[in-house]
Amino acid sequence: MEASYPFGGVAGEIVRRFAKFSTALLVLPAIVLVFLLTLIAGLVSWALHLPWWVTLFISQLVMSPIVGKSALAARDGDLEAGFLSNWDFHALAGFVGRYAVLSLAWGIPVVLAARLLFPSVILSMMSSAMNPMAFVSARGAMIVLAILVLVAIVIIAPSLTLIIATRASSVSESFAAETWRWLLDRRGDLPAFFACTIGGVALFAILTIPPLLLLVALALSIRLQLGAVVASLTYAMPAIGGTILMSRLAGAFVSGEPAPESEEAPTASPEPEVPHPVPAIKASSAQPTSPNLAQIIKQLAVTEDSALPSAIAQAEALRAKNPSHAGLLAELSKLYLRAGRAPEAVDTASEALSRALSSGASGVALTCYLAFQAHRKSLKLKAVEFEELGRILLEPRRFADAAWCFAVSVKFGGEPIRIQKGIIAVADAANKAGQLQEAARLYQYVLQNSPAPAHGEYCQHMLSAIQARLKRASNA
Repeated sequence: MEASYPFGGVAGEIVRRFAKFSTALLVLPAIVLVFLLTLIAGLVSWALHLPWWVTLFISQLVMSPIVGKSALAARDGDLEAGFLSNWDFHALAGFVGRYAVLSLAWGIPVVLAARLLFPSVILSMMSSAMNPMAFVSARGAMIVLAILVLVAIVIIAPSLTLIIATRASSVSESFAAETWRWLLDRRGDLPAFFACTIGGVALFAILTIPPLLLLVALALSIRLQLGAVVASLTYAMPAIGGTILMSRLAGAFVSGEPAPESEEAPTASPEPEVPHPVPAIKASSAQPTSPNLAQIIKQLAVTEDSALPSAIAQAEALRAKNPSHAGLLAELSKLYLRAGRAPEAVDTASEALSRALSSGASGVALTCYLAFQAHRKSLKLKAVEFEELGRILLEPRRFADAAWCFAVSVKFGGEPIRIQKGIIAVADAANKAGQLQEAARLYQYVLQNSPAPAHGEYCQHMLSAIQARLKRASNA
């Protein structure tokens, strides 16, 4: 049976996240930085009268900070890193050094070979102009073969340089036999790497270039100089965007290697482990409330224990007049809970949550859920309501509670694939928030509960990336 290469699923997910028009906003500052650095490099080359191949190398070196920023972020599990945030200049300086040395290692032999081959190509082309059969010879075939080899090196070598520079931690490690043996063992993932790079750039260009060309036409109609600037940014978009995409794929390629078997897998459970303080919630404006009723609800929230019976009677009377008011129902459910009337409390809280979720009163839904967290298994909600509650819990970073809501919705008829996507979204949010243990636990939970193939590959990749980050942090 043919071997399976999980990187393909992760690469597809990276392309899916990248190939959208909003990515142009991420690429724009990178284009501006590249233009500035290229201008400086060009002026230096012109002033020093440097050879063309040195100028070409400097141009490639200019791109290395942009390349390294995206690659290192993806290696650490952030597949959508912004260009202007989280710059680790120490790690980036090491990457630039490795990238420059590796580029010189393959670039100088290619330049020398091209200079030796160029005269033969010119002579052969001149001969073929007079005799079309000039290339139909052993010498002509070898010249064509040499050209193809050089072209292949120029296309493939920068990508392999990027992958190795991302994985290695020093220049010496970049040239170590073990590093290149690792790349050889991962050769089955290279087709997916190149296919997603080429296809992703093409898809990104198809989505972004047409509307940007309309903007170019509009800018040219306003002022020629403005049109020239907008046109330059537009035409550079696929090239710089493709570089960022390839860098993310390289980082994911590196972090996608299997984690050591000796590492313990995190306990897989969507249950929260540590209680968190209840966050302050802004009052929702989704449900209109009269000033008097709003004031009464606030007073109910601070009822003394001795006044519970009268407060409950007052709230029940208001409920008869306002049967669908989520805020009132939520406060009444809390009063029932404090009075020891658990069945009524849970029923009323379930109704309050349903009303709040359907009316967009997310603040009411959040505070009501937190008040009944210990009784949440008794709440009577629909699958879609648990999913919506899970999304609301993401904002205050209640990741474990959000994951529980998604997980429990399956029992009420929720679609398993959509639920997996919800838990993965929670894990991604925890990962971005720096809660690596929580994120690893949720990825592991998905892996242990029959995930869809693409989801399993993605979770395994992210889990490996987190474990690698934790290992580097412990060794630091």
